[in-house]
Amino acid sequence: MTLLRTLLILALFYYGFKLIVKFLLPFFAQRWVKKAQERFDEQQGYVNPEEAKKREGEVNFSNTKSQGSSKTGKEELGDYIDFEEIKEDEN
Repeated sequence: MTLLRTLLILALFYYGFKLIVKFLLPFFAQRWVKKAQERFDEQQGYVNPEEAKKREGEVNFSNTKSQGSSKTGKEELGDYIDFEEIKEDEN
């Protein structure tokens, strides 16, 4: 009788584990993948198109310069160097 009871308990644990894996493992795996995707999108600066929908013709400007900066646009680009081509003799 003890052997039969032990086999029944083992079978219940086996099939119970099988059902848990069948239903809960995909749920947790899907949740893990979704979180990983969100972290990746956040790191890459991805913006969901549905969240970023704008009305047609709407324009937004953002100023990234600090308020204390007194440089003009030309100074920020760097030095301009004028090059001229030199033709070599074909001797």
